Amino acid sequence: MILRLAIIGFGNVGQEFARMLLSRRDWLLKSKGLDVEVLAIATKSKGCLVSKKALDLDRALTEMMNEGSLKSYGHEVTDLNPLKMIKDCDADIMVELSPLNIESGQPAIDHIRAAMESGMDVITANKGPVAFAYRNLRNTARSNGVRFRYEGTVMDGTPIFSLVERTLPGCEILGLKGILNSTSNFVLTEMSNGKSMEHAIELAQEGGFAETDPSLDIDGWDAAAKITALANVMMDADANPKLVDRIGVREVTVEEIGKASAQGKKIKLIAEATRESGGVKLEVKPRLIDSQNVFWTIDGTSSALTIRSDLMGDITISGGNPGLTQTAYAVFSDMLLIVESIRAGTL
Repeated sequence: MILRLAIIGFGNVGQEFARMLLSRRDWLLKSKGLDVEVLAIATKSKGCLVSKKALDLDRALTEMMNEGSLKSYGHEVTDLNPLKMIKDCDADIMVELSPLNIESGQPAIDHIRAAMESGMDVITANKGPVAFAYRNLRNTARSNGVRFRYEGTVMDGTPIFSLVERTLPGCEILGLKGILNSTSNFVLTEMSNGKSMEHAIELAQEGGFAETDPSLDIDGWDAAAKITALANVMMDADANPKLVDRIGVREVTVEEIGKASAQGKKIKLIAEATRESGGVKLEVKPRLIDSQNVFWTIDGTSSALTIRSDLMGDITISGGNPGLTQTAYAVFSDMLLIVESIRAGTL
């Protein structure tokens, strides 16, 4: 089986996914009978590639590493915008990896909708579309007979959505609670060791998991987008991040953390979704927890989520110190699950 991909967004995750396709090429052929070709790569400012035959991923990665651009790749380079590229290419799956827009989820939402309407299955690791427009995109996928997967949007490669979808059939999800933002959790952990917030942020930036402007993490927006995405999928919330009752960690002081420690407690940024009055209440706030709390040992860049259901009670899953490989793997695993569905003739 030949599977043709179009990739929108070729930053760190997109490049790691491309490397994974190359390193797993023999395994895909031998174990899955699957030959994966990338026909198109679109970036916002570093060039777009479109071809009727498979692009050379090694060459594309080399161009990005050496030139910081795809514009010297060759005759396949085009000035097409992503929406035009989606309509012009012959891909089976569109992989949407553009950066998060916390204001609206755009233009990723339009990319995904256009791909679905063109008959493509879609994978995204961009939490914006799931946080802002999940119900609409789910319905668009159904009406066009295509598949929509998004495992990499929350907790990197930790199989949160697949866990509920595949192992909790018939369960109603009553609530969600978790530590979902690695940067803020790292900062709080470092502050508990006596470092200032500024120094902790610098360490996170040096580690490569905090942006130059860490506001989305420190002010709780990233966690808000993630809990919204989770609630939209698992609890049919139909919410968006702007509806979250949100307080980040910016105002948390070393003195407050020290006082909590003296009381045998920690401060953690907790995201929560609970059913309330026929709807879903969403919150992101710093909380005091003690050693009996399931999140007590979730320090550094680790994350965790507790899923509360009616039939199985509480299930907690954690992921330790994730990186680019884990996020790229989430995309890779979504691709394999789509292939499984195609072969089974199911959505």
